[in-house]
Amino acid sequence: MRSADHSFDWEGCYFFLKIFALCFTIGSIGHFGLAYALSQFTKPAPATVAVVEAAPLAAAVALSSTTPERVLNAITISDAVPAQGKFIVADLTIMKLSLYQDGVSTADYPILTKGKPGTPYETPSGFYNVLYKEANHFNAGEKVNMPYSMEFYGNYFIHGWPTYTDGTPVASTYSGGCIRLNTNDAEKVYDFADKGTGVFVYDTGAATSAPSLALGSIPIPKISAASYLVADVDTGDVYAEKNAAVGRPIASVTKLMTALVANETIMFDHKVTVPRGELQDLAVESDTTPETFVIGDLLYPLLMESNNNIADTLAAYYGTSAFVGWMNRQAKALDMASTTFADASGVSPDNVSTPEDLYRLAVYLANKKSFVWNITRTPNKTITASDGSSYTFANFNKFSDVRSFVGGKVGHTTPAQDTMVSVFSTPINGQKRRIAVVVLDSDDYTSDTKNLADWFDQSANTAIETACTSCALPHYRQIKL
Repeated sequence: MRSADHSFDWEGCYFFLKIFALCFTIGSIGHFGLAYALSQFTKPAPATVAVVEAAPLAAAVALSSTTPERVLNAITISDAVPAQGKFIVADLTIMKLSLYQDGVSTADYPILTKGKPGTPYETPSGFYNVLYKEANHFNAGEKVNMPYSMEFYGNYFIHGWPTYTDGTPVASTYSGGCIRLNTNDAEKVYDFADKGTGVFVYDTGAATSAPSLALGSIPIPKISAASYLVADVDTGDVYAEKNAAVGRPIASVTKLMTALVANETIMFDHKVTVPRGELQDLAVESDTTPETFVIGDLLYPLLMESNNNIADTLAAYYGTSAFVGWMNRQAKALDMASTTFADASGVSPDNVSTPEDLYRLAVYLANKKSFVWNITRTPNKTITASDGSSYTFANFNKFSDVRSFVGGKVGHTTPAQDTMVSVFSTPINGQKRRIAVVVLDSDDYTSDTKNLADWFDQSANTAIETACTSCALPHYRQIKL
C-alpha cells in the first residue's frame, strides 16, 4: 500500500534531504535504496557473485542508499545486519520480516503481501531507514486505514492489514507495493522501530539463467554512432562496442530515469494539474486550461511522445532540485559511475552517460521495472483527465510495432545528436535471448539500432547453423552487475 497523503510525503522528502546532508559513515544504513535503490539485477542468488573487496564487507563498503547493485547482488543478510543497534530485515524471497538488536535476531514475522514483480508497485529492495511512523495512517487515495505504518522509502511502508473507512479489511490480493504484516505483528514491529532504524529489503530479483553465446564471424556493419554497445541482458557479455565507456550527452534517453524515479517517489494515483497546452511537447502557451491527471497516466506522454513539459511537471512535484538529486542517487546505486543528470527532460547537455552505464539502466528496467519498457512499446494510449476529457498519444518510437522489441527510448538534441537505448528479445537455439543495444551521438538512431540488432541476430544464428556452439566460447568482455 502506498500513501496518497501529499503533505505527508513532503515530510519524508525533508527527512531524506536531512539524511543526505549527513554523509553516512562506513556501515551506516541510508535512506534512499534504486533504487531502485532498488532491487536486484540478474544474478540467481547472492552467493554466486564474488565481492571484489578483500576486507570483510562491512568494513569495505558503506551499506547505504547508494550501495551499488553489484554489491547488493553479492551480499547476504548476515553481511547487512550491523553489530550494534536496531535493524529490520524484510526478506522477500521467503516472505519473512526479522528484527535484530545488536546483531542478534530477536523476532520473526511472516510477510503477507508485497508488490507484484514487473508492475509499477513492485517492492524495491535495498537499504533504507524508517522515515516516519503513524499508528493509523489514512491513505487518502485508496481511502483505507493502514495500521502501524512505517514509511521506509518514497511511497513504500511496512504496515498492518488495511481496512476501509467502514472497518472492512481489504482483499488479500490488494497491494500497492508495501510490506504488509498481520496487524498484531505490525504493532510489535512498530513498537520496536524508531525513526531512523535501518531497514534492509532483500530480494534476489528476477534472474534469468542463460549460457554465454558464441557468435558467428559476421562483420559489424557500418555504424554512424560515435559510441555504441551490444550486450546480453542476462549474462553481461559484450558482443560489440565502440567507445562504450566514453561519456556523451544523452538527450531524452534521460526520461527513462525520470520515469523510474517518479514511480519510486510519487504514488501513481496522486493527481497533478497540467495546462492543456503542455500536453503537447511543443507547448501551446495560449491554452492554459488546467487538466488534472493521475501521475501514472502521465508516464505515457512522457515516454511515448518524449514530452519535456511532463518531465518538468513530474520533477516539480516535490521540487525539481530534489528530484534531480534522486535521479543522480539512483544512477549511483545502479553503478552508473559515469552518469550525471542536470534535468528531468534531457534538454540540458549536462545530462551525460555512457553506453555501458545505460546498459545497466536497461537491465534494471528489464528485470525489475518492465512496465516502463511496456509503455515505450505501446502504439497509442488514451488517458482521461478528471473532468472526463480524453487525450490520445502516439508512440514516436519507430520500433514500437516490431515483434522482437522489448522496449526503448530515443532522444535528440543538437549536442547529443541521435541517441537510443533499446532491448530486443530474439530466439536463439530455442531460447529467448534479451539483447540491449545502445547508440549515442548517432546520425540516425533507427538505422544504427536496426543494423546492430540484425547483426547480432544473424551472427548468433549463423553460429548455430555452423555448429559453432560446440566450439570453445570466445572471451567476451563482461559487464558485472
